[in-house]
Amino acid sequence: MFPKTRIAARFGLVLLSAIAMGAVNAKSVSSQSGPLEKATLADLAFIAGQWRGELQGGITEENWSPPEGDAMMGVFRFVKGGKAVFYEMLLIEMTSTGPVLRLKHFHPGLKGWEEKDEAFSYPLIELRKDRAVFERPDKNTRLIFHRTSDATMSIWLEQTKDGKSSSQEFKYRLAK
Repeated sequence: MFPKTRIAARFGLVLLSAIAMGAVNAKSVSSQSGPLEKATLADLAFIAGQWRGELQGGITEENWSPPEGDAMMGVFRFVKGGKAVFYEMLLIEMTSTGPVLRLKHFHPGLKGWEEKDEAFSYPLIELRKDRAVFERPDKNTRLIFHRTSDATMSIWLEQTKDGKSSSQEFKYRLAK
């Protein structure tokens, strides 16, 4: 074999190995982009904690309980100028088809944005070590949780509205 051919062959093997390792570290997305059936709440334990960040001159807080029973609970608060702007109640529930994140918004005074019995649902569509992607069935909104270190996490809100895509990052540190 010629030296250039050996280098190309080795490069190809290294590339295939890297791809294979990525596949081993990621749980596969179901063919319908629905929840991951084999994922468990224990796989999502990296989200748990009391998180604090800054956004648009305000303070964001997101607090998640550790997995217990068939759910993880979360609350979000955005404060700007010393006043609460809005809140969210969050829940990651185990369903028969896998974890689903449910979210409901509130104005101050606990006045709901959504109808009384409605909440947004985001089935888990991708799971890797310290990273989970939840997506609404209409595929227009995603929430991506990525634990970037022992003390930091980023949550990305990706949306498509009227054909325009937007992305907003919430950077968090564990509160002391």
